[in-house]
Amino acid sequence: GSRYIDFLIPGLVGLNLMGSSMWALGFGVVDMRSKKLLKRLAATPMRRWHFLFSYMLSRLVFLFLELVVVIGFANVAFGVRIYGSLFDLSVVALIGAISFLALGMLVSARPTTLEGVSGWMNLIMLPMWLLSGTFFSSAKFPDATQPFIRALPLTALNDALRSVMSDGAGLGANLLQIGILAAWCVVSFVVAVRVFRWQ
Repeated sequence: GSRYIDFLIPGLVGLNLMGSSMWALGFGVVDMRSKKLLKRLAATPMRRWHFLFSYMLSRLVFLFLELVVVIGFANVAFGVRIYGSLFDLSVVALIGAISFLALGMLVSARPTTLEGVSGWMNLIMLPMWLLSGTFFSSAKFPDATQPFIRALPLTALNDALRSVMSDGAGLGANLLQIGILAAWCVVSFVVAVRVFRWQ
């Protein structure tokens, strides 16, 4: 991956997974809340965390279709190759997508309007757009900021995607990044279930 396009494509894949996960879920949940649909669902025998988790999983189908389109286009148009295992790449993308779906659920747990959730989404995602190494290496930022940057979920996802796609590394070489994503997923989902507003 000596070309810039080989550096850029994994970052765009990570950025797409973050944006699609959070926006689609966040807007959908708040729209259901504003239409009083969540209040009706809360009155059913279904456990609330079952609904939240299933709503997250339903978005994964579309995310993987987007992943195939982006990587397929990069391969055809620019000759971008995947040097690692497709299975490893799929696992990393899946963990990343679920992490951002959980974060999107947390961000949309309280707002009651689309304008409100849009503001919160932008506030959460803006630091990752700038710092997480999508368009240029996050190592360019000062050393004092590196612990914060490394703790961001998009940084972990981008690093893992580049490791698999460009370096041919396996899951074992990306345990730290996978751990960061898993931690964001678990914490975000647990907090979202506790603070979620159904009406």
